[in-house]
Amino acid sequence: MYLYFGPSTPGLSIAVYLYQPGDGGLDRVAILLANHLLRRGVAVELWMARREGANAHLIDPGLTVRRVPAPRGQRRLAMIGQFPALAAMVRRHRPDILYSAGNQSNMLAALACLGTRTRSVARISNPIVRPAAHGLNAWARLRRFRAITRLSALTIVMGEHDRALLTGVTKGRGDVRLLPRPTVTPVMAHIGAARCPRDPGAPFRLLMVGRLAPQKDQATALAALARLPHLDWRLTIAGQGPLLAALQRQAHDLGIADRIDFVGYVGDPDRIAALMGETDLLLQPSRWEGLCATLIEALACGAGVVATDSTPNIRPLLAAAGQHPVVPVGDVTAFACAIERALVCPASPALLESAVRDHGVTTALDAYLRAFASLVRQPERWPLPSPAFR
Repeated sequence: MYLYFGPSTPGLSIAVYLYQPGDGGLDRVAILLANHLLRRGVAVELWMARREGANAHLIDPGLTVRRVPAPRGQRRLAMIGQFPALAAMVRRHRPDILYSAGNQSNMLAALACLGTRTRSVARISNPIVRPAAHGLNAWARLRRFRAITRLSALTIVMGEHDRALLTGVTKGRGDVRLLPRPTVTPVMAHIGAARCPRDPGAPFRLLMVGRLAPQKDQATALAALARLPHLDWRLTIAGQGPLLAALQRQAHDLGIADRIDFVGYVGDPDRIAALMGETDLLLQPSRWEGLCATLIEALACGAGVVATDSTPNIRPLLAAAGQHPVVPVGDVTAFACAIERALVCPASPALLESAVRDHGVTTALDAYLRAFASLVRQPERWPLPSPAFR
């Protein structure tokens, strides 16, 4: 299928830029968005530097995928090096909107659209200022995000805290909107609704989902669990990454290896949902996050959550779901206490479902579509329907 993004093309045309279909949440959201736009009848293409990756199987076969040439090497440098190619593609294909999947590509997309009629849309996928960040580094990071906001026609943020940091800096040249995260699938909603009461004689089932890397800080959770030998718990860790061997050694040294199952990367969203449906508590010990998808998924599937204060964006969501308040990043004692309290006093299923209702995939992606249409003054073409699933 070939789509020409020229002036004769009726309706809205959108290019979704994603470096590659990796295993991260931003990669999945970008692919889901492109698939959804295609089903809604939008002229949409997926532009990528690499076509191979863990989430490549999620790409709708009907999508046009264009390669944005990039030099070999480290990802950040390769993205910078592909700027001339991306800018040339914007001028050649002339989409109404160029959507950037996440933080690393936001500035690239905004600059590629300068001097054209294409409107760039940036998505903030990680905290603007990371927890405990101070001084020159925090100042420079905030200035960079504000510069991207001024250059972009629309900046999508994950929470009220991030919107507050960016609102008022655009001086009429951009828009900042808080949109729900497209996360909760019908399968997840069904699993949450059909969840059976916990068997009081069974072990507590715990889960961690995410790349085994310093950002996710699974080591803090393992150290915390080692302080709870009096509780009968079992932990499943779904993910892959450079810290696998170190985490396995840590579990062995702490004497808890027999309680932990490392299952590797799980790319199928339905399988993740099934794991969460069997879980009593999701552990989220991250050092920083934007608005983590796994947290929303777990709540939708009826599991509780214990999380670190990785971003102010998650505080209102956890409060609405009746969860334990966030604990300081890297605080093993506080994390252990939070796990024990959350297992003893779980929130009601109705509270969990209510907290994540707006994050239903169809509802959230339609909100994205209406935001895009408003940039080119065509909102009436895509009124939000009343979806069967929210």
